[in-house]
Amino acid sequence: MRFLISAGVITSLCLMYALLHKQFYPGIAHEHPGVRHYVQYIHWTVFGGGVRGMMQLSCLLLGLGGLQRDRRQNTLGFTLALPVSRFRLVASRAVLGLLQVLALAAIPTVLLPAASHLVGQQLPFDYAVHFIPLWFAGGCFTFAISFLASVLFTSEYVSLAVAYVTYIFYLAAVRHPLLRRVPLHVADFMSGMFPHYLDRGTMLWSGSYALLPIAGFLTAAAALVLLSSLVVRRQDL
Repeated sequence: MRFLISAGVITSLCLMYALLHKQFYPGIAHEHPGVRHYVQYIHWTVFGGGVRGMMQLSCLLLGLGGLQRDRRQNTLGFTLALPVSRFRLVASRAVLGLLQVLALAAIPTVLLPAASHLVGQQLPFDYAVHFIPLWFAGGCFTFAISFLASVLFTSEYVSLAVAYVTYIFYLAAVRHPLLRRVPLHVADFMSGMFPHYLDRGTMLWSGSYALLPIAGFLTAAAALVLLSSLVVRRQDL
């Protein structure tokens, strides 16, 4: 249900910003004086704006649940009686969640070029598709933070609160001058702003598409999921 709601919200926002661009464009251009054409407008509304923020929030929500929730709902005995290991239970849930993150990351690329064409604008498919790896890697990292919190805390509300506060603290911490040179800020990374995937003047791809930051966020996500599985194996459930 969380995935379907997230997909619906992201889809609605993408269509709204594309189909109603004449209504939203003046406000965006006023807020960001550098916006002079449609591609820049789409970046500041979708790939680097509110839709990206909704993607991050959706990934936090997708990470909730797990065996702690089963215990609270008194279904843990049935779950643990299944002929599978705890590691497999955690791994299967993590894989499903990461596939959902990938699906959410692909929504703007699937919708925006066609929706833009309907209103007489052009958004190259090549431009949009380059954001999928960035949104997927950043989304996996965000998902993994919430996933670990859901393993540590019984209440989903507490898990979400802890994951959200941790995430906000992380985003603030990596703004420190000593860390700014390293592409650790996941929101800037997903927006293509750092490590300078996009030209800041035109918001077009600069030609340098570094793979190391993508691999770094995916590795960090895998490490958090692995840590979650190790915690579950040692928990007294």
